[in-house]
Amino acid sequence: MPNSTAPSPYAYLNRITHDSDEHAEALQAWNQTYDQLSPGHFEGTVTDIWFKGLQIFREQTNRAVAQSGSSWDNAYVLGIPVAMETPGLFSKQLLSRDSMLTFHSDQEFTLSAPADFDVVAVAIPEQTLIAALQPDTCCEIEQIFPKSPTVMLAEQAQMAELRNCLLSIFDPVRFEPELLRYPQVQRAMSSAIVGHVAEVLSSATHAPLPSRSFKGRCQVVRQAVDYAMSNPSEPITVADLCAQLNISRRMLNYCFQDVLATNPVTYLRSLRLNGVRRALRLPLPPGQQIRDIAYKWGFWHLPRFAAEYRALFGELPSETVRQAA
Repeated sequence: MPNSTAPSPYAYLNRITHDSDEHAEALQAWNQTYDQLSPGHFEGTVTDIWFKGLQIFREQTNRAVAQSGSSWDNAYVLGIPVAMETPGLFSKQLLSRDSMLTFHSDQEFTLSAPADFDVVAVAIPEQTLIAALQPDTCCEIEQIFPKSPTVMLAEQAQMAELRNCLLSIFDPVRFEPELLRYPQVQRAMSSAIVGHVAEVLSSATHAPLPSRSFKGRCQVVRQAVDYAMSNPSEPITVADLCAQLNISRRMLNYCFQDVLATNPVTYLRSLRLNGVRRALRLPLPPGQQIRDIAYKWGFWHLPRFAAEYRALFGELPSETVRQAA
C-alpha cells in the first residue's frame, strides 16, 4: 500500500441482531421502525460502513418484516436486492431481485420485505451524486431520480456490476475494513461506487406502474392499518374495518391477500404484538406488569396472548422482559 501521512476517518459496524427493533436501530443515522410479520426467532445481520460522506450497508433478515422510516438528511438512497424468495412491496410497488428501490432522504418509505431478504444499499450526499451525473447528462437530477420512493429498472449487466461492487466491500476474503484508513483506498472506492451508481441511474427507468386496481387495494390496506393502529387499545374487528372503509368483508380480505399475502386479522394482530414487544424491551414503569402492557394493546385473554406472542417471536413475554433487563 502507498504510504499515508494521516489516516482517513471511517466507521465500520457489523452487528448480529435477534429482534426486529434491535435490527432497525443497528443502521446508523436512520429513523425507522421494523415490525416482524412471520413467526419464529428473528435473526439478522447489519454491516454498516461510512467513509467520504458515503454510507454503504448490507442487511439480512430471516423473517418477513414491515419497514418504514427515513434516512439521514440530504442524501439519495439506492438499494439492490441480493436475495429474496418472493417479491416485496416498496411504497405500493412490487420489488423483485431484478429491480432496485430508490428514494430521497426527505421522503418516508415503506417496505414489506419477505423472509430471507438480503439487500445492499448506498446513501450518497446530494451534491456528490449531482456532480457525478452532470458530465454524462444535461438533465436535472429531478428528471433522473424519482420525486417519491420508487422501484426502478436498469440494464441487468449494469445492475449486476453495481451489486457486485457493493458486495465486494462486505467480503472478508477480498477486502479488509482496516484498508479504509488509507485515503487513497477511500478515494478509489468512492469513485468506483459513485461512478457505478451514476451509470445505473443514467439509463434507469421507472418500473411499470401497478394497475389502478392494485393501487386501490394498497390504499385500502393502508387505511385499514392506519385506522387499526390509531386505536391500539381496542382490538379492531373485520366488521369494524368494513364499516369504517365502507367495503365488504370479502373485498377487505382480498385486498390484504393481494397486497400482503395474509389476512387482515393476522396482519393487524402481528402489528399489535410488535407494539407489546417494543414496550416490553423497555424498563416496565413502577407498578406495571406484563399483563398491563398486554391490556393496553387490546389483548385481554392472557393465555391466548402468551401463546400468540410465543408463536410469532419464539419466546414468552417474560423471556423478552428478562433479556431486556
